[in-house]
Amino acid sequence: MIRVKCLVLVVLFFLLTGCAGVVFFGAGAATGVVGYKYYKGALTVVFEAPLMKTFDATLTTLENQGIKVERSDRDLTSANIVAKRSDNKPVTISLNYRSANETEAVIRVGHLGNKDASVALKDAIAKVLFGE
Repeated sequence: MIRVKCLVLVVLFFLLTGCAGVVFFGAGAATGVVGYKYYKGALTVVFEAPLMKTFDATLTTLENQGIKVERSDRDLTSANIVAKRSDNKPVTISLNYRSANETEAVIRVGHLGNKDASVALKDAIAKVLFGE
């Protein structure tokens, strides 16, 4: 019983001090976004969509935003996109297969990351994916 209490206290400590990544649920779930977190300059998002559909929606979003794709590659379980915004800030997006209907995307805008720009891209990708 003491071990369980200690484990709970350790988990709570990490959550309260910010050492553990925080995943936000709720409003995103209705939009096909299972959850997301921003950590060390990159936004990690889980979309409720297959990898290939997410890849296509991401390319469409970048084109719609006027972001020039410099390189993209994909296989059955992952995809990588390297692009550049009109202000020459780099954009990198990595997609990874999680299940038949879930894809994890890691979005980084700029060399050190830009949370607002990354969240805006996430929202734009979701709009293309789910037609919102």
